Amino acid sequence: MNAHIRQAADVLHGTVGRVRSWFNPPLGADARPLEVREAVLECVEARVEPAGHGRRVLPFDRIVVTVLALDRDRRAALEAALEDLEQAVMARLTELRCQTPAGFGVQVEYAKRPRPGWADRCLDVQFERSPAALVPAPNATAVFHVTVLRGTTSQASYQFSERQILIGRTSDPVDRRGRTRHNQVAFVDEGDPVSRTVGRAHASICYELSRGEYRLFDDGSHNGTQVVRDGVVLDVTPRDPIGVVLMSGDEIRFGTAAIRIRVETPPSGSTI
Repeated sequence: MNAHIRQAADVLHGTVGRVRSWFNPPLGADARPLEVREAVLECVEARVEPAGHGRRVLPFDRIVVTVLALDRDRRAALEAALEDLEQAVMARLTELRCQTPAGFGVQVEYAKRPRPGWADRCLDVQFERSPAALVPAPNATAVFHVTVLRGTTSQASYQFSERQILIGRTSDPVDRRGRTRHNQVAFVDEGDPVSRTVGRAHASICYELSRGEYRLFDDGSHNGTQVVRDGVVLDVTPRDPIGVVLMSGDEIRFGTAAIRIRVETPPSGSTI
């Protein structure tokens, strides 16, 4: 039964509109926290479906991850590795050019003992969807404008309506695992010393639907990310899951490169 038929069946039978699918990663209780994190991301990637015309969708709007943590030390290590899991999932979906449903979220839970049927596993991932999850999110009515101040990119200015924007050096860098990241704001790799201070996977900007705000995240850069607002410099902590709230008119520095942003606020009653 394909996803569209399944969706129709949910509505016809008057269910609460939630369909769960289970993934059983072959990870034992001694799996390293980063292995657990990567298993979740690969699981999500496996659930992405083609939607025609080069588009992809994730037909679920909520992911619940349950991880086995037998003691406090194990839980602390897992929490450190998974604290930014939702951001990491959205980044992976963006790399895959996959549209995320409106209201998408990732929830992490910890279990002190294996759940029934887990056998030797330490992880369970559940995918849930509402009947509307397969309906594309409404077009963004807010527009995020970017003007390049320092550094060289493929164009001098950009405008976006996506909920996540990736910034880095080169448009399609490949990491050590052979995965490609698609930077929408891509600084050149050669010929400009300023652009060379931008990491290949430097930063990302995400729109948080629940708060109605854009946030800037440093994705682990070597040369740092800063926000300059009214003469005040705000440092963005690398891999901080909270990030920094952006305001229209902010200057953002990636190493010594810089951009300025402008946000057109959506009209009252509209959504992104």
